[in-house]
Amino acid sequence: MEIEDFDFELPEELIAQTPLKDRASSRLMKLNRDKRTITHHHFYDIVDLLHAGDCLVLNDTKVLPARLYGIKEDTDAKVEILLLKQIENDDWEVLAKPAKKIQEGTQISFGNGKLTATCIEIKEHGGRILRFNYQGIFYEVLDQLGEMPLPPYIKEQLKEKDRYQTVYAKEQGSAAAPPTAGLHFTEELLEKLKQKGGIEIAFITLHVGIGTFRPVRVDNIQEHEMHAEFYQMTQKTADQLNAVKNRGEIVLYP
Repeated sequence: MEIEDFDFELPEELIAQTPLKDRASSRLMKLNRDKRTITHHHFYDIVDLLHAGDCLVLNDTKVLPARLYGIKEDTDAKVEILLLKQIENDDWEVLAKPAKKIQEGTQISFGNGKLTATCIEIKEHGGRILRFNYQGIFYEVLDQLGEMPLPPYIKEQLKEKDRYQTVYAKEQGSAAAPPTAGLHFTEELLEKLKQKGGIEIAFITLHVGIGTFRPVRVDNIQEHEMHAEFYQMTQKTADQLNAVKNRGEIVLYP
């Protein structure tokens, strides 16, 4: 398969720049593979589209406010940092812009010194390893200083950070995006699914990485090397999903 086989037209005016007031009011398309039919709905109709015995699998990853703006302590030059993943303790792999300004030993200050970092390693692919210094709890400091890592096609500034989280987000770790289909669930909608009876809900954790937005740089899609992402699933959940599939019921991964 060639990369051009996946080309399609997407008018800019159809790319939503701000979230709907009601998450569940977004549009939903249902494709019936057996009948080869398409029907159009709203997301809140999912309560009627799922049936007893079906299982809804939700990713409880929580998006980090992973974009930081700081200055080099020696020159006051502005730099932008995007956290990718925690290596250990206070060491993080990051993307830096402009990368050439961040060399081993470079010190960076964020938020008037509330958070500082030292570059301790340069990675082969151009990333950096930063060692952070701070007072208190890292994620609380990050929540004060960081911005949500919105995709490049979203131009509007996000006013409320929680609109870029699912209502069931729990496990800190996604550096690039939430499980976007899950953004349309509300507490009320999940409660209706539970009250309907017979619909199972299972949770897994998969932290979405920067590879989500990295371009494919090969002509043959089969030569594209996918990046690795952290995931976690309990044995109990695995057994639950296998049981649903063995019954021939639907396992839905939004």
